[in-house]
Amino acid sequence: MAAEEDKSKKPSAEPVSEAQRFRYIGFEVFPGKPKDHFKSEAERDELVKSVQAKREKGDLLREQCTLMEERVSFADRLVMTVASVLILVTLFLPWYAAYNEIVEENVEPEVTEQVAVVADSLADSTVLAGTADSLAAVEDSAAAAAVEGAAAPPAGTPETGQQTAVTRTGVSEELIHGYVAKKKIHKEYSRLSAIGSFIALGSVGSYVFSSGGILVITAILFLIYTLLCVGLPVYTLYGIYGTKGDADSRALKLKKMVRLNWVPLILFVLALVLSFVGAEYGFDSAETFVSLGKSYGPGAFLGALSWGIILSLSAFILVAVKGIEI
Repeated sequence: MAAEEDKSKKPSAEPVSEAQRFRYIGFEVFPGKPKDHFKSEAERDELVKSVQAKREKGDLLREQCTLMEERVSFADRLVMTVASVLILVTLFLPWYAAYNEIVEENVEPEVTEQVAVVADSLADSTVLAGTADSLAAVEDSAAAAAVEGAAAPPAGTPETGQQTAVTRTGVSEELIHGYVAKKKIHKEYSRLSAIGSFIALGSVGSYVFSSGGILVITAILFLIYTLLCVGLPVYTLYGIYGTKGDADSRALKLKKMVRLNWVPLILFVLALVLSFVGAEYGFDSAETFVSLGKSYGPGAFLGALSWGIILSLSAFILVAVKGIEI
C-alpha cells in the first residue's frame, strides 16, 4: 500500500512540447526547429486560395497524380497490336531451312606453252621438205643447240634457273594447252513455312518421328509453338479491344492474358536445351540434306531455323514485356 501511495505522489511527466514533437517526426528529419515553409505571407495566401479553388471544383487530388494516368496507354496498345499481327504474318514466312551442296565441274584453260624446235642453219631446205633422215638430223642439231644454250646462258641473263627460248630461221612451233578442272560448289536450299510444315507432316514427319526420342520431343514442342502462334495473338487482341469493365479491371485482365506470351519462349529454350542431349537420325541425312550433319545436335537445331521463327519469337517477347509494364 505504501508503494502505491508513493507512486501516486510522484509528479506526472511533463507534456511534450511542440519543438520536441517536430524534432522526432521522421527520425530526426528536423533536428532543430523547422523553418517556415513559406517565404512570405503572400505566398501562403496564394497557395491557400488555389487549394480552395480546386476544392470548389471537386478536384481533391494533387496535380500530376499518377493514380489518374491511363494504365494501358495508346502507345502500349499500338505496340502489342502490331506485334500480334506480325506473329500471324510469320506463319507464312520461312521457318525451317536445309540445304544440299551441288558440285559443278568447269574445265577452263589455265596454261598455254609454246615449244620451239629449232632447225640447224646448215640444213638444206629441200632436205627438210622431202627426207625423213634429214628431219632426224635437224632434230638432233636442234637438241644439241638447246643443250649448248642451257650450258652457257647468253650475256645479260642472270643464272636463276630460268629457261630462254632461242628462235632461228626455219623454226617449227607446237602449242601445248594445259587444262585444269575446277570444282564449283553451291548450296541448294529447301525452306518450309509454319503452314507448310503442317502440310508436309506426311513426308517430312515420317523422317522426324522415325528418329531418336529427343528429336521427336523437339518436333512436338514446335508443333505446339506453331499452334500458339495462331491462338495467342488472337487472344491478345481480344484482351486489348474486347474486354469490358472500367479501365482498371480491363488492364488487370489484359495483364493476365499477356503473360501467356512467355510460353513460346519457354518452349523454344526447352527445345534448345534438349538439342545438347542430341539424337540419332532414323534416315540417311547425307542423302537427304547435308546441312543436317551426321546426328542431331545444337548445330543442326540452330542451322535448321530460318528468320521467320526468330521474328515470331521476338514479337512474343515484346508483347510479354509490355505486359510487365501494365
